[in-house]
Amino acid sequence: METMNKAHEPGQPESNSWKIAAAVFGVLFLAAVVFGGVFYSKYNQSTHRVANLGTELESTRTQLQGELATLNTQYSDQIAVNDTLSSDLKAKVAEVEDLEVRIAKARKDLKTSQANNTAIKARLDQMEELKVALEKDIENLRAENSTLAQGNAELNSELITTKDQVNTLNQQVMSLTTANEKLTGRLKTVAPAGFRADNFTVTSETKNDKLTTKGKKIDEITVSFNLNNVPEEYQGNREIYLVLTQFNGNQVEEVPGKDVNLQFGDQPVKVHAADLEKINLKERQSMKMSFAPTDNLTPGTYNLMVYSDNGYLGSTGFLVSK
Repeated sequence: METMNKAHEPGQPESNSWKIAAAVFGVLFLAAVVFGGVFYSKYNQSTHRVANLGTELESTRTQLQGELATLNTQYSDQIAVNDTLSSDLKAKVAEVEDLEVRIAKARKDLKTSQANNTAIKARLDQMEELKVALEKDIENLRAENSTLAQGNAELNSELITTKDQVNTLNQQVMSLTTANEKLTGRLKTVAPAGFRADNFTVTSETKNDKLTTKGKKIDEITVSFNLNNVPEEYQGNREIYLVLTQFNGNQVEEVPGKDVNLQFGDQPVKVHAADLEKINLKERQSMKMSFAPTDNLTPGTYNLMVYSDNGYLGSTGFLVSK
């Protein structure tokens, strides 16, 4: 009891509280000192670390700036290289495109060349065949030339003979002219028609309309002449007759015809007409009459005489060669 009473004496509790507070403050101070020391130590370490980190960052910044400058230089160099490569690439692309065009053209030319080559080979084959044919023709021509040379010699011999025949025929023509004049005079006396035929033209042709005098080739003989100054009393419908005879007056068997009986005044006249034409006579006209032999004509001289139904009009002659 006494102890408890002492504890509750005035002033004693305040002394204990101060001690407790002092102890608490001491502990707190000590903790603060310890904490401050620890904090200061950590601060110093942080300051050193910050300083070191700043130095490292500055070094790193300097290094990065150097690397950046290097990279910028390398980038510029790479840009220049890229520009060069781009230019080269464009050039290469242009070359490739040009090569593609040239290749396409070359392929087209190749196809054309192959087609031309085929055509050329075919043409060469044809030319080779022609060459063989020409060589054969040359051989044949050489043989024919030899034959022609021999034939030429024969023709020269025949030409000499023909010249002799021409001279003989000329003499016969002279005789024919004289005989025709006599015959014409006689016919005029016997059967005058009152007008006459003149300007005779005689042509003999082959089937191909080529002129010829060879008896073996004559296919048609055409006689042209004029009937001019026909008196009015003889104009109108008339029949004109073309008569063919040999030089001696005999009928020509190789030429078909029609026997016609004519009456000239009091004298009957029988003629063998090789052609007959009905015509409406006027004062002036040109006529053309023709006939075709059925066989080869015998070489020699022939007479052509023209009659109307009222008399003799005129005559001419022509020669047939071998």
